[in-house]
Amino acid sequence: MLLHETWKKIMTGALAFTLVTGSGTALLSTPVPVSAEEAVSTKALPFTDMPNGHWAEKHVAKLSFQGVITGYYDKNTDTYTFRPEKSISQQEAVLLALRFAGLDDLADEDSLIVFGEKFTVGEFYKKYIELAFSEGLLDRDEEYQLAAADPDTEWGSKPASREWVTKLIVKAIGQEAAASQLENAPSHFTDANDVQARYKGFVNAAYQLGLIKGLTDTEFAPKNAINRASLATLFSRAQTSFPMDYPGQISGVVSDLGEDSITIYDVGEELTFALDANTLYYHYNSEKAITKDQLLEYGDVSVIAKDGKALYVEVLGDVQHTDSISGTFARYNETSKIFYLWIDDKPVEIQYSDAMRIEDTDGKVLTLADIKANAAVTVVREAFGESPQAISLVVAAEQAVTLMTGDFYSADSKTVTITKDGDLVSKFLAVGATVEISGLANAAIGDLIPGSDKVEVSLNDEGQVTKIKVLNRDVKVLAGARIVYYDKADKFVTVLGSDKQPLSLSLTDKTIYNYLGTTMDREAAMALINSNVNVVIKHTGANVVSVNFVLNYAGTITEIDTTAKSVTVLTSEGYTVKIPYTVTGVEWYSRPTATLADLKTGDSVTVAMKMDKVEAASIRVHRTIAYDVVSVDVANKKMVIKNAVNDSVTLTLTNVKMLKPDGTNALISTYRAGDKVEVSYIGNTVMQVQEVNANSGSNG
Repeated sequence: MLLHETWKKIMTGALAFTLVTGSGTALLSTPVPVSAEEAVSTKALPFTDMPNGHWAEKHVAKLSFQGVITGYYDKNTDTYTFRPEKSISQQEAVLLALRFAGLDDLADEDSLIVFGEKFTVGEFYKKYIELAFSEGLLDRDEEYQLAAADPDTEWGSKPASREWVTKLIVKAIGQEAAASQLENAPSHFTDANDVQARYKGFVNAAYQLGLIKGLTDTEFAPKNAINRASLATLFSRAQTSFPMDYPGQISGVVSDLGEDSITIYDVGEELTFALDANTLYYHYNSEKAITKDQLLEYGDVSVIAKDGKALYVEVLGDVQHTDSISGTFARYNETSKIFYLWIDDKPVEIQYSDAMRIEDTDGKVLTLADIKANAAVTVVREAFGESPQAISLVVAAEQAVTLMTGDFYSADSKTVTITKDGDLVSKFLAVGATVEISGLANAAIGDLIPGSDKVEVSLNDEGQVTKIKVLNRDVKVLAGARIVYYDKADKFVTVLGSDKQPLSLSLTDKTIYNYLGTTMDREAAMALINSNVNVVIKHTGANVVSVNFVLNYAGTITEIDTTAKSVTVLTSEGYTVKIPYTVTGVEWYSRPTATLADLKTGDSVTVAMKMDKVEAASIRVHRTIAYDVVSVDVANKKMVIKNAVNDSVTLTLTNVKMLKPDGTNALISTYRAGDKVEVSYIGNTVMQVQEVNANSGSNG
């Protein structure tokens, strides 16, 4: 099984790093824009040799406060240095990987560890290397062989090379199968011949997954050593896709931001931390430090704290967790702190506190007693917590909607410009303005095409844009398709859909290319059309909106045609794909002899595709089963469970997502004999174990 199933999420994250350089809702307040040119922080970092403005300062500081990395202590000055440019040894890299994954505590402190005669590791690191072997981060036979081939250098103290580290990371995130599939795929790098055969598939996988870029755009430099700053940057960035629980760290929503404190809401409770002049602030989209003023109230943050003081605060998103509802005011109860709105002819109860702001559209401060019955109001409230409270209430005058049509010209975060009767007309965007494009769910301003889209713009009585509707295009989806021809010069492709009818489509500067969750440029994407032929193409008219390479389709079976030998699946993204099959295995937990004849419409499945043709390779059935916990082996990460007929099953949970009843992450030590759990399978693979309350049911 994979080391950590959670690490699969990295495939869908924006995780791109260079090993050498490392280089919607209603807004109540506007965050200060973050750019790469932010002013250099003047605050002290944990290490004296990490100057303010160092390209890796953010990542080194974070991992230091998390306890993932340590520095070099000088007892004469009582200070620490990090030595960012120093190469990192193989044994150090392995320890860092284990700390990052929260596995280092599993190292056996008491056992006598003996390695092969030529395999030399520092005494301190022995237990961690043994743990890495047992957890599958390292291959014992392979590393013994490498050590024997270089007898003059101790394996442990040998500087970790870029290709060696790449394999370590790819195996750690559970993508060894992808590396195997890509072992003979064409490489992006011109120095691919310098990559040892044992690493080729891992380097290809790491590039396609967005884990590496290279020394330059075309050079990987596989034999170069990686330094401490670069490896720290790698693991720091990986945390956006593989969140871990570190002592003193909490992630949640900023529910209150004071002059010298910050309050975080997380899973039903609020925690308040002190802020002072030495608190470090960063933004997920920038390497440079930001200021406290750039924190977003009701936005997502991560805080690392000690003794009640926030040491490190990182903004994790640019969206405020609020929602806006409109209705007519009914009445209020000041004692219970509740008021009611009529929405769709139904009374809706809304909780509030004394901190709620009440005003009219001119900004005049009001009280609830000032609001007349049936007055039109808009309420902004928290979109988190078990009992969301109203944050603000605005009493609105009746607004007449004005419609204006024209050709879309441009837009930014504040304004929209269209061409109307030959003249440019610019209007401000209202808070919560929406975009509507037929066939494209969750459309946004960035989906509009200048000079092409004819739009209908809705304006409120203040002349602000509340809605933009595209009138002349409809986004179509081609799933189960393949690109059979690409013309680089004229930028068009010929696509063969499931109906076997060729269709020529143009690639534009707006076309988005995505491989397994990683965005790439056109040429990089087109280079992959033969190594993985399966694509989902969205287009409007003759122009391609996006090209998405896939390895499988997950969803619900809507049709099984045994004559045409095809399975039709309604995917979780809302489109339908007809998938042909020849001889296809069906993997169904507890039904080892299952065949296609056992499948029926309505079944939830994942259809794995062959990489060289648009054809199903296997079908794995999704199933969730209720069990009782019999025993838990925390040390070996095993759990014995029994079903309703007392059949016992032993689960190995090394790579399995574990959840509490409320959906938050759990540890294996959370579970006790007698607990009720639901186990989710995809095929025969255990994907998730969730504890359920005694009165909860299961769909079996």
